[in-house]
Parts: sequence; C-alpha cells; structure tokens
Amino acid sequence: MQASSACIPPRPGRKRILCSDQSFMEGAIELGRRSLPLAGINPAVGAVLVAGGRVLGEGYHHGPGTPHAEAAAIAAALGTIGSPSTLPAGSTLYCTLEPCCHSGNGKRTPPCTEAIIAAGVERVVFACRDPNPLVSGRGALRLRQAGIAVEEGLLSDRAEGLLESFSVSIRDKRPFIRLKWAQSLDGRVACRGGVSQWITNEAARAASHDLRSGHDAVMIGANTLRVDDPRLTARTAASAGRAMPRRLVLAGRRPLDLASCLFSPELREGTTVLAASASPALEQCRAEGLRSLEIGRDKGGLPDLEGAFRALYADGIGSVMVEGGSALLTSLLKGGLWDALTVFVAPLILGEGIDAVGDLDVLSPDRGIAFEDFRFESGAGFARIDATRGRTEAEKEEARCSRV
Repeated sequence: MQASSACIPPRPGRKRILCSDQSFMEGAIELGRRSLPLAGINPAVGAVLVAGGRVLGEGYHHGPGTPHAEAAAIAAALGTIGSPSTLPAGSTLYCTLEPCCHSGNGKRTPPCTEAIIAAGVERVVFACRDPNPLVSGRGALRLRQAGIAVEEGLLSDRAEGLLESFSVSIRDKRPFIRLKWAQSLDGRVACRGGVSQWITNEAARAASHDLRSGHDAVMIGANTLRVDDPRLTARTAASAGRAMPRRLVLAGRRPLDLASCLFSPELREGTTVLAASASPALEQCRAEGLRSLEIGRDKGGLPDLEGAFRALYADGIGSVMVEGGSALLTSLLKGGLWDALTVFVAPLILGEGIDAVGDLDVLSPDRGIAFEDFRFESGAGFARIDATRGRTEAEKEEARCSRV
C-alpha cells in the first residue's frame, strides 16, 4: 500500500494533504467495508497503521465483543515488528472513525484511545467524527491531551457510508431499515393473480442477493411467506466471507404456514418470527420450538412495527432489509420507519396487478415522500434505483446536535 509522498493541490481554505495520507485512508475505508456485514449494532470501522511510509498493521471490526479496528491494527503491527509494547517513531494511525474513549454502559472492549497512547502512536488521522455523544469530539481531545497530533475529516464523504447503520442506531435505538422490492415498469410487484416469479432477470436477482448479504437480517410479512414461500438466503454471503443474514417473518392475525421453506430443518435455525402477544403465530412458535420475539400491538391491533424493530435492535440486529409484501412496505413508508430503499425495475409492463406500494394518503405531489439522495443505475436487462429518506429540519438539527 506504500504510496507517493507528493502533495495534491489543496482546496481553498484547506491544508495540503499528502497523497500517502489519502492512499492509506482509502485502505482503511476498504477494510471498513469488510466490517459492514459483521459489525451488527456497532460501527463498521477500518484502520491502517503506518511508519516511514510502510504499512505495519491493518485491522477492522469483526463484531460486538471483538477488538476494535484500531486495537487490531496495533496488535498486528506489534506482531510484525516483534516489539512487545511500542511502535517505531513517527507512526501514524489512519482510521475511518474517531477512536472511542469511553468504557462502561455495556461496552465490552476497552477505549481505543488508551491503546493508541500506550502503543506510542504519534499521529492519528480519522475520517468521521463518532456520532455517539459519549465519544463525539472527546476521543480526539483525549489523544491531543496525550500529545498526539490529530487530523479529522480526510475522505469523510466516502467513509460516512460505513456509518449508516450505526448513526441510525445511536439516534433512534433501532436497526437501519432498507426497503427493497422488484417491480415492472408500471409499478407492479405481481400479476393480478399474485404470480411474481420472476419479474426481474437473473442478473437483478444476483444483485439482490448481494444486497441481502450486506445486512444483518432480511424481513418479510406473513402474506409474502404464504404467497411466495421464499428462502431468503444470500447466495454471495459464503463466497464473500460473510455470515448468512437472519430471516425474519412479521406475523399478522392469522396462523403461519409451518410447511413453508423458512421453517424447514435446513432454514429454521436462522429464522425468527415476530408476533404480537397471544397471536396464533406466537402460540405456534412456542409449540413447535421456533425462534420468536414477542412484540406488542398498535392501536389497530396489528403488530407494533416500532416495537418490533426496537426488539430486533436489543437482539443485536443492526440492519434489516425489508422485502415486502406491499402492506408491510406501505406501512413502513407511511410511518417514516425506513432509511433507504432499493428498487429493481424490469423492462416489462403487467397492467392490472399488485402495486408495490399502497395508499399513503398523499393528496398532492408536494405531500409525497421526498428523497435526500437518489441514484439511478442501468444494469443488464434491469434498472436499479437507490435512495435515502429525506429528513425533516428538526431531524437534521437533532443529528447536528448529537455531533457537538
């Protein structure tokens, strides 16, 4: 990873940045991407430790209870140079997130700031400030108080994508929620009779499987379980060294079809049913030994969605991809209980059929759901749309305050 030490032209009002700094931070971001499917409710973080233009150690967070990226990089470096305690002079640590400085409150690993100080790191460059109020700005301050040079913000626009789930969990105490569906050009997820396999082609389905493998869990509603009987596996998970996402079924008022694929001996271990108290589905799960989470009911007597996601967060789920059906997607959109969406669009028209999204009580275009970020990509025989939920001014202000 050794890079040139030539400088890139500085932007007005900004310091000159060595190309080596940028290259090493790019390496840290790439390591952070490996952490994404492992981090759970923790942030995905990558770190690179360098001295004299040479990489001494690398690390990324492997999940709750495991060493943080900074500590992993330091441990790898000490093993490389054969020193029991300290690093060479002039060492720099590049990390995608501000090093943590707190302990307690259920935290299972020691503060990274203390490991950095003890190892003799002389300079720390990090991309993003930690959105956790317990850390935000305090980690950098602790390092500076120890005499370590600290620089913040390098490639932050690229590293922020690693923090999507963590930022949501800190703010809302629930998992990051992505809505995903496949539809025809006229917005149908199934034909009039309910047949939906297959609207998109194999290339789109492969992209969908890859998207699944980047989330902790995949969720469907009970009607999708009954009509489609999906397996909800991620073909690319094993080849990418990722764990298979957990499979979630949000049960309604009716009993579940226990002959479904998700309850087969092969898949039942990784399947969890979310069911309201005293519901037929909850009784089935208890009788059959199926994994379940008991949740409350909303005012209409249906499962409480906010409560369901809070229960999943408490169970260690940091990100969920919701794949339908239409009723569940509509409820989440209507309630603002989502963070991003991905839509695969097939080049065909079905006419009358089942809509991807139902009634949202929108009476004029200016009251429609707005996106903060919108990307359109053309694939091999399909189009892909990715978007993030637009935030209200109050939500934006709350997010800014959490970083102070």
